[in-house]
Amino acid sequence: SFQGCISHWMDTNDWVVRWIPSPYRPYVVLTGGVFIMMSLAIVYSFANMLPYLVSYLHFRVDESITAGSLIWLQTLLSGVPFSMLIGGVVEQSMGGRMGAAIGCALYTGSIAFSSIIIQVSYGWLLFSFGFLPSFGSGVSYNSVLINAQRWFPERIGFASGVIVAGFGMGTLFIAPLQTLYVNPDHYTTNKEGYFIQEDLLDRVPPLFLVMALFFTILQVIGLLLLASPIENPFEGEDEGNDALSLLPDSSPSSIGLKEMFFSSSFVFLFFTLFFSSGWVQITTGLYKAYGLQFISSDHFLSMVAAVSSIFNCGSRVTWGWLADKSSYQRTMVMVSLLAAFITWTLPIVKYSESPLLFLVSICLLFCCVGGTYSLLPFVSSRLFGKEHFGIMYGLVQLSLSLAGIISGLFGQYLLPYLGYDRLFLIAGFFPIISFILTSLIHLTPLVTMRTRTESLVTA
Repeated sequence: SFQGCISHWMDTNDWVVRWIPSPYRPYVVLTGGVFIMMSLAIVYSFANMLPYLVSYLHFRVDESITAGSLIWLQTLLSGVPFSMLIGGVVEQSMGGRMGAAIGCALYTGSIAFSSIIIQVSYGWLLFSFGFLPSFGSGVSYNSVLINAQRWFPERIGFASGVIVAGFGMGTLFIAPLQTLYVNPDHYTTNKEGYFIQEDLLDRVPPLFLVMALFFTILQVIGLLLLASPIENPFEGEDEGNDALSLLPDSSPSSIGLKEMFFSSSFVFLFFTLFFSSGWVQITTGLYKAYGLQFISSDHFLSMVAAVSSIFNCGSRVTWGWLADKSSYQRTMVMVSLLAAFITWTLPIVKYSESPLLFLVSICLLFCCVGGTYSLLPFVSSRLFGKEHFGIMYGLVQLSLSLAGIISGLFGQYLLPYLGYDRLFLIAGFFPIISFILTSLIHLTPLVTMRTRTESLVTA
């Protein structure tokens, strides 16, 4: 029975979760993890915040600041190198709850402090609202994810999918909160894309406190429900359910870390994530500012952000399921081609001036975002194995920071000269490069060796 197959690792000494009936404890912990992950999803609501932030900074701090300048915030929020690796170390040494609590305190505290910093300097805002929250989010993210996996040793893919989906779903609540607080009167922007209403601008600094309070509520609930099982849950783990595992495996590996790092397979995955992430950061960071050029309703665009988060969340599970049924290569090819197509058609959507078509396009765009960030961990776990996955995927993720630098340069220096339409046309070539790399990855030696025993990597 279900209860019998999991009872040997269901015990816990946690002062909250131990009072919950044994069969329900894993799902209670998983729910707590989802609450925390939802609070960490501010990166996906950044596009909704951008018009408010750039308007405040432009008129109250520095007139030279434009929407393109703020792409650097998106870059930092997208990830700080090694923060997730540190989260894994903290979780193993101090437990999931403590690791998540440390990350949440840094994340939420720095966001609250940004209510003061935004009134002083954009440069310091990059640190208080970019670097610090991103670092705290990375620590919490990995602590929550690994802790959830400990409760589902034979269903790691399921546990990981639910946690990652929670991260994608956060914008469903965060974006409406931002808009309802800052712009309750349905103000519209001027022809340059700025809000000029003084009362709206006055509400921008307190918005950070409102978000921090909301995140604190979610995190307190989540942390109370987060607990670690007593026993090591990885004895006798089913090898067939290791996708997305971030935990070490004791099984021997014929390939060492050095060989993996210098393999062409690692290089292909690194640059696949690099170009895909560059595309993600450009499009998801600027789509609302772009939409304001032909859609006057700020509340409608906030609704677009909320609805698209559902697709971001659901697509992560769907693309993962398709990869299980077919292969990473075939599924990532579909994601890359769809991403390029949607990006290249955004100018057509603009000239149609159709809000409905814009909503559909952004929802499809976020389907591709979800695919990117669910398929790369999937293939990494298959190629590198559980024993080396945490380190190797952490190294693959260094490409996020490099992609952020490129997208930041594009936003600050190319956007003012090219405009949104041409910038999106250029950005559409990024997933095309990912498509080419994915189409050729079966030629790399490590993939060839793995494919001899399983077909989940290539078609």
